[in-house]
Amino acid sequence: MSEGQKIVLSLGTNQGDKLENILLCIQLIKEKIGMVTQISKVYQTPSWGFESDVFFNCAIEVESVQCPHEILQSALSIEQEMGRTRSGIVGYESRIIDVDLIFYGAATIDTEELKIPHPLMQERKFVLMPISDFNLKWEHPIFKQSIGELLDNCSDESDCIVVQAVDFM
Repeated sequence: MSEGQKIVLSLGTNQGDKLENILLCIQLIKEKIGMVTQISKVYQTPSWGFESDVFFNCAIEVESVQCPHEILQSALSIEQEMGRTRSGIVGYESRIIDVDLIFYGAATIDTEELKIPHPLMQERKFVLMPISDFNLKWEHPIFKQSIGELLDNCSDESDCIVVQAVDFM
């Protein structure tokens, strides 16, 4: 029997002990959002959209009974609990953790505070590469492409280097 909706979250960090940040975030997601069913490898990637230290990124598949807006609020709460502060500046900045809701099953949502699927996922190799570890049978509801096809068509040429596999289930 299913416990909820399958969702994919993207995690990123470029401050402090990056691997420890990812592991702590996954633990908090398990406690506050739902059951983690898959974890991608952790990738080292360059910053995207600004100059900074490299990032560690990964994706996780979660089964959750929360609605998308509740997941967004839970993700923001986890970021805050881990010490993320938002400066209010326009643009990208370094962060201890970033949790993005990439997709929520086959749902499409377009509100001021939440857009699903994530509107820039197809442009970000650091999002697509970790999700491709899952071999999901998911199709982007707008572009009608699989994760592999989105990755093949992605114009982002950044290097995504595997740092380590995570065995955290």
